[in-house]
Amino acid sequence: MLQFSNDIMMSELADRYGGQAAVRFYEQCRGAVGSLGRLAAAAGQWNDGFRPASSLYAASSEADEAKLVREFRMLEKNGFPVAWGASAAMPSSVAEAFPASMTTYGDALANPPRLARALLRMASDNGVPIFEESPVREVRRRGGSWVISAGDGEVSASHIVVATGYIPGISAASELKPILRRTYALATRPGSVPTGWPEDSMVWETARPYFYFRTTPDGRIVAGGLDEDRPDPAGDETFLRDRSDMLLSDLKRYFPDAEFEAEYAWCGTFGESADDLPFIGEDKEQPGIFHSMGCGGNGTVYSALAASMLLAALSGEKHPLADMLNPRRIIRQDDASGKRGRSLLA
Repeated sequence: MLQFSNDIMMSELADRYGGQAAVRFYEQCRGAVGSLGRLAAAAGQWNDGFRPASSLYAASSEADEAKLVREFRMLEKNGFPVAWGASAAMPSSVAEAFPASMTTYGDALANPPRLARALLRMASDNGVPIFEESPVREVRRRGGSWVISAGDGEVSASHIVVATGYIPGISAASELKPILRRTYALATRPGSVPTGWPEDSMVWETARPYFYFRTTPDGRIVAGGLDEDRPDPAGDETFLRDRSDMLLSDLKRYFPDAEFEAEYAWCGTFGESADDLPFIGEDKEQPGIFHSMGCGGNGTVYSALAASMLLAALSGEKHPLADMLNPRRIIRQDDASGKRGRSLLA
């Protein structure tokens, strides 16, 4: 699920940083989704690895309806592709399941392994050397350059991008403190998508943590949620089966007449930040080291955003989000939402 919307709503960001900053952040995320689409097309992965889609954002309770209305109005006012309610293509059971909903357009569905392999292949074909099974042991300065000790050798570079997922890598700034949690997801058997479901649609909710689901080309439903405040993935099969049953119950709210069975189920660790924003940018105390830590539920979009921010930095330009996403920013207590999202393991 690739979306310009984030775990933190634009209207919530506006309360914290002001309207202009909130709109700017969402515009950059929307641009990042577009850039991923262009990369996918260039890598021959349009439709296979990347498909345009819309997202239904459902109010989980009547109490959340006013919040969703406020978000819709702000998105619409600032020119984002959004419509109130579910699209006409949605089954009536979905449209009637919640007190309110809105639909955003310009999102996408991705096959992460397929897309990642294609992009790496394209980079290699364009002369980018790729070293597998070469864990980084040390990063140090030598003669005006950065030297990376990895595998059995060394690499010298003027700039380093530390893209280590949710875990700070070597030479990480002390402010990089992701909040690690675990989350659950499942995939139903092929051919289990109910008749009439628009294949280019995905769903998520306003509750935190929230339930979400999407579909796959072979007719599976991939659903997830149930985040927990502990970092270690659950390994007990009985416990995992219990969580899968809970996710299937959530799915039944949308399709009360359908029967689903999980063919695969898993639990994974993901990271958030206290202010619901990723850590992206150059470490001013270690010039030349650029961090890309996409904390939150929009990690792939944040990675594309990080690429544009890195390009700006190398060109001597200041990116519009450089201060907001500064990896050494100090997160004040009133900036921390305390809300939980989810990892897009799906």
